[in-house]
Amino acid sequence: MNEHPARRKGFPRLVATLPGLALFLSLLGLAPLGGALAQYIPPPPSQTFAPAQGVTTTAPTEAAAPATTKRQTSARSRKRSAEAAAAEEAAPAEPRKARAHRMTRSEKRAAARQARAEARAEARAAAAAKKKARVSKAAANDNADDEAPAPAPAQQTSSKLTILGGQPQTTIARGAQELVDLMKAANLDAEAKAGPVSIAQLSEPDGADLAIVQSDTLEEARRDANAGLQRKLTFIARLFNQEIHIVARPGVKTFAQLDGRTIATSALDTPEGRTAAKLFERAGIHPRLLEMDPPTALARLGRGEIDAAIFVGGKPAPALADLSIAGLQLISIPYKGALQDFYYPAQITKADYPNLVVSDKGVDTVAISTVLMALEAKPGSPRYKKLTQFTQTFFERFGALRDAAHHPKWREVNLAADVPGWRRFQPAQKWLDTAPAPRVSSMK
Repeated sequence: MNEHPARRKGFPRLVATLPGLALFLSLLGLAPLGGALAQYIPPPPSQTFAPAQGVTTTAPTEAAAPATTKRQTSARSRKRSAEAAAAEEAAPAEPRKARAHRMTRSEKRAAARQARAEARAEARAAAAAKKKARVSKAAANDNADDEAPAPAPAQQTSSKLTILGGQPQTTIARGAQELVDLMKAANLDAEAKAGPVSIAQLSEPDGADLAIVQSDTLEEARRDANAGLQRKLTFIARLFNQEIHIVARPGVKTFAQLDGRTIATSALDTPEGRTAAKLFERAGIHPRLLEMDPPTALARLGRGEIDAAIFVGGKPAPALADLSIAGLQLISIPYKGALQDFYYPAQITKADYPNLVVSDKGVDTVAISTVLMALEAKPGSPRYKKLTQFTQTFFERFGALRDAAHHPKWREVNLAADVPGWRRFQPAQKWLDTAPAPRVSSMK
């Protein structure tokens, strides 16, 4: 397409100065030159441009064509955008996982923080709910305790008194039963309970009222500074001693020779078994201890299957009183060293066991004392009343236990004897403080 020279790119300023230049040339007398320039001056905008020869008049139409094309393009773009928006609205929502991969890194971090915050909130809510449930349960239990009926009066105020009596066929068991018989003779309800005796049983709320406990157990608890037991327990009286008997087969003649030997003993959870084990430990002797009952131990000892058997009990011990097995004999236990801290010196004579004591001088041994212990009770409580009544009856009728119908060990008892490190039951102490001197001295 041909274009007027004045419209060519690069000539607009030149074309704009041509009329002034032509006028200037005419004033200078150069009119022919100015006329020649005039033919290059473009017509005013209102005039119609006469195309040059060979130039068609389609130029204005073609010049308008690009504007029409742009409007059409914009319309088509808007139409496509509208169709895309409509399609997006009509399409179903994408799954969460499908959208997640298009999230930016900052958006992902924000989502992770939100998830953690939600998890923490859920955990706090769960903890609060659990705590509320515990509080509600505790309140329900308290209400249940308040609403529960009180225990039967027989369980709280029973007048029956229970004494722990130890293993059957022992001096402690016989002593406990004779105490029960003494109470029943005074119309007091009492019973002896057989089985292992432990001072811990007395400290239990539903435990026995009394127990005959060996002094080595009490001394060990005192040395261990067991203040809890010393506050809970009191003693009524120190009772009789129990000798330690060691019967050995031929060839075993001294206490030191028991090191490494096989020795039968009572069950180690009984007072007698614990005493046997502690005796060897404190003397620095390490035998092999086998638990068995007295008849089995003596039978195996007679057959030579074991080296010795140890028995703890007041002489004469029932299992040894009539024993007659050739070669068996009692051996001495020297009273020295650490044994002096827990035991008392004692002697077993030929009159006690004619078949087991060879020498007329007897056999030296050691003994432990027994103590009648009681659980500390609050003054005025049912248990305190029971223990007070028992104490008064025991002291007032103690003379009956010293006759020939009862164990001879009762004749050794001194009711006024003290037990180091332990408190006496207050009614017992009061009775001793007010008892006439002859009555106390007669019990020594």
